[in-house]
Amino acid sequence: MKKILLLALLVMSLSAFANDGDLTIPGERWVGKFTGFVCGDGNVQATVAPAEFTAKNIVLGRMTTDYALDNGVIKATFEENGVTCNYSAIMFADNAAWTLKRVESKAYAANGGSECLEGKAVLDSALEFNKYVYLHGRIAIWSAVAGAEASCGAGAETVGLHFQVTGKL
Repeated sequence: MKKILLLALLVMSLSAFANDGDLTIPGERWVGKFTGFVCGDGNVQATVAPAEFTAKNIVLGRMTTDYALDNGVIKATFEENGVTCNYSAIMFADNAAWTLKRVESKAYAANGGSECLEGKAVLDSALEFNKYVYLHGRIAIWSAVAGAEASCGAGAETVGLHFQVTGKL
């Protein structure tokens, strides 16, 4: 009985520990900083954030990739229930098709107080599966977000999430 109780405590401790910390990938090498939202051809002209990002105070931070640029991690923060939540998503690039697919994601409040589910759902949806453009050290990920027209004008279906390479890790 003691062994079962100890095992249960160990599993709960490991589960609690597993909920802290951002996702990572092996061999992260390149890092890029989020520079703003873009429209059209992915130029660096910034536009306003989509309304659903503003509503959750979503702040995109950085994107890291492996050497081959096939796998990456996007990190962000957002607010939920008065608490700051951390978000990370592992992305897989199909470089021949110029698409990015979210493979796994995680959101947590470092100090507790929220399950961070609503903001995670917004970011998961925005990063689920997208086209991207990569040119000279920058990437624009074309996300089909609600209210794209308010950010990018009549007829717009996507808003670009623009990251600029800043160096190596």
